Amino acid sequence: MEIGASNSLRTRELAKHCDKVIGVEFFQERIPSDFKNITYLKGDWQRLSEFIPAESIDLAISSHVIEHVPDDLKALNELYKVLKPGGVAIFDTPNRKRLIRAVIELFTGDRKFPWWEHVREYTESDLEVLIKKSFFKKSDIIPVAFGIHAWPVLIYLKKCPRVFRKYANFLEVHLFKNE
Repeated sequence: MEIGASNSLRTRELAKHCDKVIGVEFFQERIPSDFKNITYLKGDWQRLSEFIPAESIDLAISSHVIEHVPDDLKALNELYKVLKPGGVAIFDTPNRKRLIRAVIELFTGDRKFPWWEHVREYTESDLEVLIKKSFFKKSDIIPVAFGIHAWPVLIYLKKCPRVFRKYANFLEVHLFKNE
């Protein structure tokens, strides 16, 4: 399952490695047409169990969606409900204290949320607290990229050096549902 499945090229690439993909998209106007082994559904991450059967999903993926979701804890708990025992969820999100933001905020102060379309952004410790409150008991948080990743300027390392973990551009979260 891909949550936030409006990028049909990404979803089709994912589908090459799966028997079946369910694309969940909140905005009706962004839903692509079903394609081969991909079925698209209009739905809200916070209400997954209303339209996805319990314990039916092996793998769930979402890219840059959770920072838009009003109730992130409810979204994670809904994800837990629809994952099969042994299932895995992977999502990524911008790091609130990424290098460029940290430098800007030295001069402007902390960004106040909601900001633009983000309800919030996370630091690694914010995500740890959120996950601890959720039904998930096992997780990993991986820092991704370090440098300036602000279109049109892209100067960064794909792998974040351990010493700069706090300033990674993005945070990738792996959630595991115990069997």
